[in-house]
Amino acid sequence: MSYTLLRGLFVIRYPDLPRQGPEPDGDTVKFKPDSPALVEGLRRPSGTPPDINARGISVRLEAIDALETHFGETHQELGGANAARDRLLQFLGFTNVTFFEDHPNKVKSADQDSIRGYVLSNGIDANGRLIGFVYPGDPTEPDGSDVFLDDARVDQSANTTLLTEGLSYPAFYATLPASLRIHLATKSQAARTAAVGVWPRSKADPNGKADVPDLDTLQQLVMWPKLFRRIVPYLATGATDFNGFDAWLRSDPVHRDDPLFLLERGEHGNLHDVIEAAGQDIQLTVWPEDFIISPDPAPPGATTHP
Repeated sequence: MSYTLLRGLFVIRYPDLPRQGPEPDGDTVKFKPDSPALVEGLRRPSGTPPDINARGISVRLEAIDALETHFGETHQELGGANAARDRLLQFLGFTNVTFFEDHPNKVKSADQDSIRGYVLSNGIDANGRLIGFVYPGDPTEPDGSDVFLDDARVDQSANTTLLTEGLSYPAFYATLPASLRIHLATKSQAARTAAVGVWPRSKADPNGKADVPDLDTLQQLVMWPKLFRRIVPYLATGATDFNGFDAWLRSDPVHRDDPLFLLERGEHGNLHDVIEAAGQDIQLTVWPEDFIISPDPAPPGATTHP
């Protein structure tokens, strides 16, 4: 599958409104494209138009899921979450980045408020974000070029760097070409085998259950971030154990119980098929590189190919 090359600026701070600026994390960064019309022309598998304005659009890094520095009023283990964020910013070329003490996800100062770079993208996600692989500097190809993304080119991306260094989990959606998925899975597996990054602290995975008695405990744990993002709203219902978690997931097959394709079984399923939860214990029973997540479906009448 070809990707559209988008030249532009990665932006981490608004000098005129620093306390209202972007909140970069380990898998999301603001991008101001040189040619916004190119973004408007990208595929929209979920039918959502790009959420873009004069300051740019958020880029969600394809194929990875870093620990949450902020998710509503919650977060995951901050050591791992901040390490992924800091590595992404360093990779893109930002230096001496500091954050406000009272707004720890907003950039207070940096040597660069923005920096040149580019994105290889094949679409817009259900939240209106640009999905893609991100790179520092200016490429040799012109803006808007169709690029066939091979293993060598993907290995130059921030996405692969974060997987290779164990600073993010894999999260493979159906929009990712199979050849790249297979290649990136080997990168993540190698990091797990080498016990680098978050992997030595990973819980709630096929290696063992996580004991989650409450939200405070959850926020100190390292686990696949999508699972964390399902647990938080479940606990917000007042649940004190996971006995009702399976039914809660199944009650919303779009926003909770994501459709999956289970690679080893060769069959379709849902998120509940790869989770065991009872009492205060919860566990992902399949490694996240071993299933493919379907994007949210487009609502009737939505435009997917502008």
